[in-house]
Amino acid sequence: MKRIVTNILSLLFAITLSAQNSDRQKLTSIFKEAEQCYLIDDYQQLESYIKQYADVFNAHPKSLGDSIDVYRAYYAKMCGAYYYGLTGIDSCDYYSEQMYRTSLDIFNQRNSVTNAMVLHEELAQLYYKMRAYDKAKTELDTVYQYYDERVNIMGISSYEPQYYKSLSQLAMCNARLGDFGLALDQIDEAIHYYKRQEYDDYYEALRKRGKILMLQADSTGSTNYKEAINSYKRYINERYDAIARELGSMNDSQRNQYWLSTHQFLYDCFRLGNRAPEMLYDLTLFSKDYLVRKDADMTKWRQVRQALRKQDCAIEFVQYFGRNDEKRLGCMVLRNNSPKPLFIDLFATDSLLNLPLTDIHTIGSAIAFSISEIKDTLYNDRRLPALIWSEPLMKAIGNAQRVYFSPDGLLHQLAIEYLMPDTTKICCRLSSTRVLTRRKAAPKMSSALLCGGIEYNSVVHPADRNNDVVAYRFLAPQTTTINDLSWTRKEVDSILALRNNPNDTLLVGRDATDKAFLQLLKHNYDVIHISTHGYFGGRTGIHNDIKPLLNDDSMSQSGLLFAGVANTLTDKDFDENLFDGVLSAAELSKQDLSHSELIVLSACQTGLGHLTADGVHGIQRGLKQAGANAMMLSLWNVNDYSASVLMRHFYKELESQTTKDIHSAFLKARKKLEQEEIVIYWFDVSDFTMKTEVIKYDTPQHINPFIIIDAI
Repeated sequence: MKRIVTNILSLLFAITLSAQNSDRQKLTSIFKEAEQCYLIDDYQQLESYIKQYADVFNAHPKSLGDSIDVYRAYYAKMCGAYYYGLTGIDSCDYYSEQMYRTSLDIFNQRNSVTNAMVLHEELAQLYYKMRAYDKAKTELDTVYQYYDERVNIMGISSYEPQYYKSLSQLAMCNARLGDFGLALDQIDEAIHYYKRQEYDDYYEALRKRGKILMLQADSTGSTNYKEAINSYKRYINERYDAIARELGSMNDSQRNQYWLSTHQFLYDCFRLGNRAPEMLYDLTLFSKDYLVRKDADMTKWRQVRQALRKQDCAIEFVQYFGRNDEKRLGCMVLRNNSPKPLFIDLFATDSLLNLPLTDIHTIGSAIAFSISEIKDTLYNDRRLPALIWSEPLMKAIGNAQRVYFSPDGLLHQLAIEYLMPDTTKICCRLSSTRVLTRRKAAPKMSSALLCGGIEYNSVVHPADRNNDVVAYRFLAPQTTTINDLSWTRKEVDSILALRNNPNDTLLVGRDATDKAFLQLLKHNYDVIHISTHGYFGGRTGIHNDIKPLLNDDSMSQSGLLFAGVANTLTDKDFDENLFDGVLSAAELSKQDLSHSELIVLSACQTGLGHLTADGVHGIQRGLKQAGANAMMLSLWNVNDYSASVLMRHFYKELESQTTKDIHSAFLKARKKLEQEEIVIYWFDVSDFTMKTEVIKYDTPQHINPFIIIDAI
């Protein structure tokens, strides 16, 4: 009997221990996932992990035993990180500080010094973001003293990376507080260490040195900018030489991680303006092409100038930080007879976004809303063209008839080509003015893949396990109803009839799966036309001088929908590793589209993406990484009827041309859409009569949503 009782107790103990281990493993796993979300600024997903963590923690708190405080500390840290992402909104900075302090207190009580140092760093990051530089310095002093004691007193070399990291962060705080001599001494010490150890942090330290010198120049006068320029040139030359050597062996993820961790430099140095326009133009060319380029060819501004014709003008728009870290938009203008690029400052981004359009809408909210009717208000506002195509910019453009421009920042979300005040000029959007150096003969249009009339609610049975799981996880929780687009079948049918080409392929209905589409891409069609739903889940990255952004998955948050998607996204038992009817920008980027002359995405929001210094993460960049040439994409939700009419006119114009000119065909198609009208008959029950209504499509919501990119 005693043995039976002992066995039962042992079994119960084992079960209890197993449950404890299971809960701890779940919490640890969730915490690690949440930390990754924090690193990539995905605060929406971070919020979801916090809820999951709380559910597991509250279900069996006693099972955590003596470690319960540790898990409370982790929870507080996650909450602090979440509110950190929302600082500037209501009292989120206060909540973030309180949660970080709660976590820090617990770790201090448990004498968990390593975790405590991490919390001091997080608090420093928070205070730096809030511009409370003295508080940030106080937190970093604690971290620095801890590692200084271990490195310089106890002689523990393994702590050196943390020591020099805290030293370089302290340098930025001291510069912000006006102690430039100490800041330069500290950053120079870090640079010497990183270069000797051959750490990648060496380049980040060089960037910080340039920023410190820039802050010093701002504080003490323009005569100090020369040293800042020299420091930035050193950064550019050394960093980009290293990148050029490694570019061919880098995969997309490696390029992505590098640029996201260093593009803060771009925002800083454009404040130099006309003090170093040649350097800035070259830097812009490199930065805008970096994530889509596989070769190490460093195009320079002189090569762009040489590619310009007499009546051409090239403009590189750039987003940057002005004094007091005010985000601004400027541009560099180049003509074929320019001795050097001309830098023009335009406006503060926040000032533009906060400009009121109506009683309830600002320019910022009108851009953010995908509702088509709001776009009429936005594009009919006369102040917007005057701010973007300002008087100094129009003067620099002069008598140029064709204006090639590459957008940056919020301009990726605006069809500024339709806001040009001089209607005699033709504005051509480019991913980078570097494209001009690769002009080629008129594009071939001898074969086309046409996809439309997709049955989203059809039942498909995918077999291949090669899916973008991140895209599925992003879309599945927010999917409700996906409506079929009736006009898209008519659209692709009419294009097929207009082209009357035996080399064309039609992919429609339930056959239009993502798997079938990817298989057809291998046939190297000249034209790829997809008429479907698009999706975009943009978010804004949050980072600063002492903590660069480390990673990004936003290309999984933009894409196109194919057959069966309505079922796969709502099926709780669906295997997310299988083809799901979602073709994300990340998946598109892995295809070979270098043979395509034109890709048309007749879908909603296909031109949008997460905005960064390199351009737009999303479908646009996915297509460019895949080697696409000219693209037609949309900036907001499109009307499927007016879109189908526009597309028919566009292809009809293309077919009528002997030498294919994508831009001229599209401009003529827009003109014809403006003249389009349909008559609707309806019965008025109030007086029992038939009445008519004429619907026109001459407003911005119909004629402005589509943009052409890289058609030269």
